[in-house]
Amino acid sequence: MPQLNSPGNSPYAFWIGSLLWLPVGIMLTAVFRFPDQLASPTGWLMLLGGLASLIFVAPCGLPLALACRRLWQFGHREAAWATMVGLGILTVWATLLAGLLGPIAIAVYAIILSLPVWIAVLIIGRRRPGKTG
Repeated sequence: MPQLNSPGNSPYAFWIGSLLWLPVGIMLTAVFRFPDQLASPTGWLMLLGGLASLIFVAPCGLPLALACRRLWQFGHREAAWATMVGLGILTVWATLLAGLLGPIAIAVYAIILSLPVWIAVLIIGRRRPGKTG
């Protein structure tokens, strides 16, 4: 029986998480990569200035989040979590690399890395008995 008060059951929590996981992952990577920058006010200003550049990155996390949500809805909860964590970390790293190439490259990397989950969702969806439109 689902817990009604669980944040995971809230559509708002899903959409907020779906939009924020990739920018938060990038910011955490920056914090862990350059921890000495947080000791100075200039470092904090650079960190806050970088937040504005992550506005474009937010929707790039949707393809993977939506695919994992669909996998979850098909009853493969453990696979959805494992996939989201594994491909999520890989997507953060790829996004950092793609960021050097520009915003379009970030979107392309994010879409390509979500394709394995979408393929799995399509295969599972076709095999489900009594599937609805």
